[in-house]
Amino acid sequence: MPEAIGLAARQCLRLTERPTPAPLFAMLGYLLSHRPSPGRRPGSLVDPAPENRIGKLLIYRMDFGGSGGAIERCEDQLDKALAPVTQSDHKLTWLHFEGDVTAAQLARLGTDFSLHPLALEDVLNNGQRPKLDAYRNTLFATLALPHMDADDVVFQQVSVFIGQDFVLSFHAGDHDVFAPVRERIHAAHGRIARAESDYLGYCLADVVVDSGFAVLAGYHDQLEDLEDRIFEDRKNDLISVIHDLRRRLIGMRKVLISQNELLVRWISLEHSLIHDDNRPYFRDVQDHAKRVVDLTDGYYDTARSLLDTHLSLASTRLNDVMRVLTLIATVFMPLSFIVGVYGMNFDTKSPWNMPELSFAYGYPVLLGVMLMLVIGMLIYFKRKRWV
Repeated sequence: MPEAIGLAARQCLRLTERPTPAPLFAMLGYLLSHRPSPGRRPGSLVDPAPENRIGKLLIYRMDFGGSGGAIERCEDQLDKALAPVTQSDHKLTWLHFEGDVTAAQLARLGTDFSLHPLALEDVLNNGQRPKLDAYRNTLFATLALPHMDADDVVFQQVSVFIGQDFVLSFHAGDHDVFAPVRERIHAAHGRIARAESDYLGYCLADVVVDSGFAVLAGYHDQLEDLEDRIFEDRKNDLISVIHDLRRRLIGMRKVLISQNELLVRWISLEHSLIHDDNRPYFRDVQDHAKRVVDLTDGYYDTARSLLDTHLSLASTRLNDVMRVLTLIATVFMPLSFIVGVYGMNFDTKSPWNMPELSFAYGYPVLLGVMLMLVIGMLIYFKRKRWV
């Protein structure tokens, strides 16, 4: 057991000596690059550094009519996207900004839609934790969209403004995250095309929350692969892999818990923009968020169990080696004693000397005695189930 503890300690020491994975440094650098400068006026809009920008922007606009129809168009300039609609029964406008939006563009949106400057600042400074802010005429939510990047998960911020007759959504990414929502609108022309702005907000939140299931499916495959490798591979380099997976699951869990709390508050919030008929839908998406958190907890416990199993197998293999070495040492111990005694140089003429030294067949007889001693010891160990 001391040897097993020593092996675990050495493995943990090697683990602490390994460099921190690059994705963690990238995430910390990203958050630091978007930190507000000390003393800056709250709500001030300052463009981030050029190296933190994607460099493109697409604006998807959908205008909903009271009869349930929806007109969609895509623009690359804000002036075109904000052009007046010609739909006579216009009820709701949804603007989705995919990519980098500038401080000047946000300032104009704040003026046209009467948005709070603190909320606009959160849109510009990505890396906000999931939260829900209620203002007099709008609701503002920041959501965390999990996305697999190579073998690591990254969270992309999705910001949503909900007003009486508009919904604004922002995603600083390079893929159209809400394309399924627009396809659903065109295909169904049902409630989503005739409902209020808060129902459209629910649809967007549902896409973000359900993205966690796809990410966790990838973690499920990784855990199954690690479990197979633990029992097949006798190397000890899996400890760092399992530890890195646990670290990512812990970070993911923290973000998802905040997102679940956001949805819980959304359900119970009393606001003129939240209709009672739509609260069951928010309870449904909150249930999805809770399931994602529960799955993350389960995968974290599985990763911890895999680490314990890996250390136990390493200790078992070490004990097997020590048992073999101990057996060899025990068998040779009496042989070494006999050889040591007969290896001493005594005068054969002394009456107190060993008589076997002058025996003609003393050497083969002694070898036979030693062989019988080894066989007898092995039989005894076998009966005691020590081997």
